Amino acid sequence: MKEAVERWIDTQKKKLQKEPVTSEDLDMLRNCLQEPRQHVLYLYSKSTNVRSPIASWSHCDPTKPQEPTLPSQELPYASVMEAMADGWRVVQFPISKLYKYEGVDNDYLGFEFVLEKWI
Repeated sequence: MKEAVERWIDTQKKKLQKEPVTSEDLDMLRNCLQEPRQHVLYLYSKSTNVRSPIASWSHCDPTKPQEPTLPSQELPYASVMEAMADGWRVVQFPISKLYKYEGVDNDYLGFEFVLEKWI
């Protein structure tokens, strides 16, 4: 939060040389002061490898309404590794013994990785 406020101050100092601070600028400052919230991202990979392609996904955003919604068809990341490169931290790797789906048709979700990010 401190870094965001410092960036805002630096930006506004430069802006003040050309124009006044607006209410939108102050709204941006208020947003900088808000505490980050935990977001949880479920990525269902095609294997336990973090570089494997994603089969499905779900994102829990505490700032959005809590009604059940389907994820969009557009994947947020191509792999777990790509999400990690964007700042998501892996909380749980797939537990391989849970994925013994021999002769069962419900293995379409793949291997569940749970990631978190404070936004």
